[in-house]
Amino acid sequence: MSRTRLLAATAAILLIVAACSSSGTATSAPASAAPSVAAPSESAAASESTAASESSGGAAGCEASTETGTVAATIKGFAFSPATITAKVGDVVTWSNNDSTGHTATMKADASCTTPTIAAGSTGSIKFTAAGTYDYFCKIHPNMTGQITVS
Repeated sequence: MSRTRLLAATAAILLIVAACSSSGTATSAPASAAPSVAAPSESAAASESTAASESSGGAAGCEASTETGTVAATIKGFAFSPATITAKVGDVVTWSNNDSTGHTATMKADASCTTPTIAAGSTGSIKFTAAGTYDYFCKIHPNMTGQITVS
């Protein structure tokens, strides 16, 4: 292979690798995982926005779980029941799918905090490790929504 072709092939491979690595998939920890200190030059609005997102849940506040739920909920008629759930830090919420199709329970603030698809007749669980209000939905049927308040 000539040097020019080798150089062109190397450049093409580097371009492909660079494009794949910048696909938008974050590999670092989310900003809400650690407390942040606002620099004096940041506006108060930015600080309030950060505080609001931390109190509304996120990656640091919940995780998929295989534990038996301490709080039970159901999915039936393409709706979560109860629509508003109250739990405590450390509780596991378990959804039982009584519909004929699969659903998820996915946190709006952080879609990585989700159940796998819950098949008809099966269950899925999420453990809550931080207090806050968590709005959630079904990734398959986004019109299905609910809210969990963790204290």
